[in-house]
Amino acid sequence: MSESKQNSRQKCISCGINISGTNAAAFNCPECNHAIYRCAKCRKQSNLYECPDCGFTGP
Repeated sequence: MSESKQNSRQKCISCGINISGTNAAAFNCPECNHAIYRCAKCRKQSNLYECPDCGFTGP
């Protein structure tokens, strides 16, 4: 799958908005290495997120 198609499917794990073309963060879950994507707004507000694979919760 091309990178542009992957980006179009990436959503913020906290609020669910499509993050393609935004100043978002992408990182792996500290517990299970699942890819996590967060929008700039949720990062700035320190909104909680929960990994869909292992249930790890972070700020």
